Amino acid sequence: MLKFKRIKKMSKRVKLWWFFSVFFLLFVGVLLFFNYYVNPIIIEVSEATIKSLTSKSVNSAVQTVLNNTNVYDELIQINTDNDGNISNFSVKSILINKLGKEIGKTAQQNLEAVGSSGIEIPLGTLTGVPLLVGVGPALNFKVQPIGSFSSTFSSEFISAGINQTNHRIYLNIKALVSLVMPTASRSISTNAQILLCESIIVGKVPDTYLNSSSLDEMMNLIPN
Repeated sequence: MLKFKRIKKMSKRVKLWWFFSVFFLLFVGVLLFFNYYVNPIIIEVSEATIKSLTSKSVNSAVQTVLNNTNVYDELIQINTDNDGNISNFSVKSILINKLGKEIGKTAQQNLEAVGSSGIEIPLGTLTGVPLLVGVGPALNFKVQPIGSFSSTFSSEFISAGINQTNHRIYLNIKALVSLVMPTASRSISTNAQILLCESIIVGKVPDTYLNSSSLDEMMNLIPN
């Protein structure tokens, strides 16, 4: 009788040991599955989403700062000689640099606002099965997009007809965003070129300007 009780106690211990062993293996399996299969999908979807949101943040910042107005006349001054021919362009560097910083700052604020709402990924997308992409309830993943924006300017001259030239000024923004998530982190680099303003110039534009691509070059070009 005593031996039977000991065997019964040992049997309970064995069952308990098996239960915790199976539970532990399942727990480790879920962690491995999440880390090596689900987590890369989350990062991939989040990275694509952040790139799209960064571009939208920049475009929204341009609209906010410029308020849908053409600032060409505020940035560029066209000087002519006594015969009415274009002699040189004057670039208001202080104003244009201030404009670039303001757009970058606003874009960064727009991007940071994304972190409060998070990124929603449908449950079907996490399975990795193509047929289930976008299917099922959406899971919200909190992210902390930490971005830094740097901007440069470039210009382009395009023939717009007889003795007419379309002068365009572009804002080139490079965004480096650190995507910080509970499961992982990733640095994402994106580039965007936005048409800042343009104007039709009547008169012959000197070849030295037509061959330049950046405003820095333009500022140093004074044709004879």
